[in-house]
Amino acid sequence: MVGDTIAGTRVGVRHTRRRYAATLAALIAASAMVAGCTTSTAGPGVTTTATSGSSTATTTPTATATSTPSATTAPTAAYPADVPAEARANTPAGAIAFAKHFFGQVNKAYTTPQAGLIAPLSDLNCLSCASFADNADGYTRLGQRYSVEPIQVIEATTAKESPSSGGSVDVVLKQRAAKLIDPVGTVLDTFTEKQGAFLVQLQHRTEGWIVQKIQARQ
Repeated sequence: MVGDTIAGTRVGVRHTRRRYAATLAALIAASAMVAGCTTSTAGPGVTTTATSGSSTATTTPTATATSTPSATTAPTAAYPADVPAEARANTPAGAIAFAKHFFGQVNKAYTTPQAGLIAPLSDLNCLSCASFADNADGYTRLGQRYSVEPIQVIEATTAKESPSSGGSVDVVLKQRAAKLIDPVGTVLDTFTEKQGAFLVQLQHRTEGWIVQKIQARQ
């Protein structure tokens, strides 16, 4: 899309780039604090203003979205065969392994880029998961990607709120310093290092674990 030029800025192109330039900070650190589940400029959720690195993204959705996980809600695609056996086990250790695997798939989706990796691992009601998936879809369509894996799992432990099956995991995440680049390597955005603690709520089904909700720890 070719946008209008105002003061040397191609407005239409910049809008498209900004829509998909959401990072861990924009997706989780800002939105989760107010919604209990992440949003982005490319996904549904409450109205937020998130600042990441040199960029500021503002979301103004048409309606306030809420997350109410349902035990009967199925993922949007078949469960991936490449989920490791240890990340499928219905145990606290299995839940921790799955949480790590999930964020590893977000990294893969953002850096390859590759669509379709996140939705099969998440509940339809998980707004943060939908935001990750929507951004990955946008990056894939536009040929954009992150220069490095943006998310590093610093620590993952069974949450105190977790049931005996180990369905909730406390995760400390670091957003790595990264660049968003286009197909020819032009830098579209840069992001600084940030860190935060999050509660990842999981549910175990016949195939294995899925993410129901990601919530920032206060």
